Amino acid sequence: MKTSSRADRVWFFLIGGLMAAGLFFLLGSGPAGPVGRYQVSTCLKRDWVYVYVIDTTTGAVKFVDEKNENKPFDEVKSSK
Repeated sequence: MKTSSRADRVWFFLIGGLMAAGLFFLLGSGPAGPVGRYQVSTCLKRDWVYVYVIDTTTGAVKFVDEKNENKPFDEVKSSK
């Protein structure tokens, strides 16, 4: 039975570390989407709360109420 020398064990350890680092780089996260694209602003007038959603990339401001509460941003009409 052959015993491995200390140099062989260090060499295999380094190869394993490089392979793990390579996998981390290959399987790493992809491009992140736009962070902080939407901002929400609220306004209280009398007993009503008005919610405005602002798209910071296009500058579109949209009013959100009960009828379009669960719709995607693209389907909500812009407020003028």
